Amino acid sequence: MSMKIKAVLKDKSNENQLYVRRSDGVMIPFDREYIVQSLLRETKLAKILFGVEPMSREEAEFIAKEVENEIRRMKLKFLSGPLIRELVCVKLLERGYDIYRNVYTRVGCPLFEVYEIDKGSGFEAKENANLQLNPETFHKKKADRMCKEAYLLMMPPYMADAHLRGDIHIHDLEYFFTRPFCQDHDLRFFFYYGLMPDGTGTHTAVAGPAKHPEVAILHAAKVLGSAQVNFSGGQGFFNFTVFMAPYLQGLSRRRIRQLAQMFLYEMMQAYVARGGQPVFSSIQIEAGVPKVWREAPVVYAGKVWKNLTYGDLEDEVKAFALALLEEYIKGDYRGKMFNFPKPEVVQRRSYWTNDEYEKVMHKAAELSAKFGSTYYDNVIPSYRGGEDGVSCYQCCAYSFSEGPDSDMFWDKVNFIDGAHFAMGGLQVVTINMPRLAYKARGDDDKLFEVLRKTMEIARDVLLYKYEVMKRQYEAGLIPFASQKPKGSKYPLVNLDDLVLTIGVVGVNEMVQCHVGYQLHEHSEALRFALRVIVEMERIKREFEEDTGRKFAIARTPAESCAQRLAVCDLIHYRDQAVRYVKGDIKTALSRIKYTRDLPIYYTNGTHVNVSAKIPLLKRMKIEQKFFPILSGGNIFHIWLGEANPDPEAIFKLNRRIALDSWIGYWSYTKDLTVCRVCDFTSGGLFEKCPRCGSGDISWYSRITGYYQEVQGWNEGKKQELRDRYRISLS
Repeated sequence: MSMKIKAVLKDKSNENQLYVRRSDGVMIPFDREYIVQSLLRETKLAKILFGVEPMSREEAEFIAKEVENEIRRMKLKFLSGPLIRELVCVKLLERGYDIYRNVYTRVGCPLFEVYEIDKGSGFEAKENANLQLNPETFHKKKADRMCKEAYLLMMPPYMADAHLRGDIHIHDLEYFFTRPFCQDHDLRFFFYYGLMPDGTGTHTAVAGPAKHPEVAILHAAKVLGSAQVNFSGGQGFFNFTVFMAPYLQGLSRRRIRQLAQMFLYEMMQAYVARGGQPVFSSIQIEAGVPKVWREAPVVYAGKVWKNLTYGDLEDEVKAFALALLEEYIKGDYRGKMFNFPKPEVVQRRSYWTNDEYEKVMHKAAELSAKFGSTYYDNVIPSYRGGEDGVSCYQCCAYSFSEGPDSDMFWDKVNFIDGAHFAMGGLQVVTINMPRLAYKARGDDDKLFEVLRKTMEIARDVLLYKYEVMKRQYEAGLIPFASQKPKGSKYPLVNLDDLVLTIGVVGVNEMVQCHVGYQLHEHSEALRFALRVIVEMERIKREFEEDTGRKFAIARTPAESCAQRLAVCDLIHYRDQAVRYVKGDIKTALSRIKYTRDLPIYYTNGTHVNVSAKIPLLKRMKIEQKFFPILSGGNIFHIWLGEANPDPEAIFKLNRRIALDSWIGYWSYTKDLTVCRVCDFTSGGLFEKCPRCGSGDISWYSRITGYYQEVQGWNEGKKQELRDRYRISLS
């Protein structure tokens, strides 16, 4: 031991006793051995997380003695566990122990921030518009604050720094170490094995397979609610109307509609999702039975029915699809829309060429005209797999699919030994596309070089997430997802089936900076954007070959990401960003020192600038080109400016998009004003109710891939709402 360390460790006896107020709720005499023991214990994390050997006892004793000397020098009268920890962290940094400091530091909220959160403001108050101000939301926000800080410290620094700088955006960071992202579930699993909401049957009651239609509806609703506890993103059912059909045999139209109503109310009144919000959910509505399912045996009531196929239940499927859409159109008791589950109405060629499905297609258009609720999931383009595979859109426009060439496809279709589909995403990391152009400064080679390096960081984050989730999954810490009921051969969700998604935001601003034009302004801008996305898909395939994992490139919803990355670029690349960031730049610059919730944003994904005053057909012609090459999903938005759009016009446009374009997923957004006094819902955004004149109103619109009250939107999305160029179909 060096003479310097011996000198520091030399005891100073006969000094006044100090007492420490500990975080575990007790007060004890100060003893530096507590510091030594905590350093020895907690720096073991350095080995687990970063491969760095833990601190030695000699090093720990040296740090502890330095801290004690500092405490006595300052003659502190108040001493607490958190204060001692801060002093230890200072000494660790002084000695160059950066990694030890990372694993030893304390995470949490300043008291003022706790106070602000509990008032409904403060930390990321409008980061998620689906969260309403309530006690559970306040609790979630404080937990989010702690987890986001902690998880950035727990991952390799170059990954955390890339997120903090704004090169990338790690979505749902608060859940990074604990849960996967989104999932579309196979209802047959629950109709065969029954329902265990906790995944183990130890903390909740276990129900056998539903025998009656009402029970099947309730089980379906509980599945989506229970899954929210284990996932960070949306939950849904693909093939919902088909898999529910066996329970509808012999029922009257009235009873089927009552069941549809029951399901919608169950979902929109289950105010129990993360942080006190409605369950973020979706259902895939088929008007008939898809080709791949026509010969598949029906699974329900705990049995595989060999003598009954889904093709035998065409009438029940169609009746349930109509009933659901009619209830969506009706709205709730006050006439307000059902925000969730999002209705994903599948588009197949047979649904447009066979008159028996026309009524379903008309009802979908009618719902779009009234509330804008409908999402159109178009499987007709060849890149979607057509009639030969199984696919879905999930959450806010992520696409997942399996084809006949995928592992065990036909076993899953036929539910052999309980094999089933589990399509979903493990994690999303979005790349700040405009920053590639800022760094490249007009040099194509430089831009593609930076693109690859940034994608490699995103890949590393995603693979790191996979390893973390594998550890949690195998330890039984994601119990709903990993559940294996008695007698089952396969778990509900197999982690290896989940997709690792690399997202894009601001492609429009990237080409505007790099080429000199926005997507709608010049063909060269469109060509370069397509070239970049094609290159991303090529690199993605390299990642898949090298790792054996499933990757995808997607337009991400970017509810907060589009704003956060724009703000980051105003901080780090202001000289360029001020020319390309969208929104109210002047206001943003005046407030940037005080808040990050600013009225600026990047254009979503590969979309055309929302304010571009161009015809709808031109927008379609541009944006459709990205659908076949964005393997992870995309959406086409049609912003309606009419208070009462014509359902027939929407029906005709739907036919054209479905049959004659590459667009795989689209929606119509109709702004709504809801009066809190007379309950009247009107199309458009009004300061006062058109019926009773009251100013006590709420505005609703589609924020990214879902409808929610505008009051809860962040300032960037509110500015985008103001900027949207709306069209008339009349």
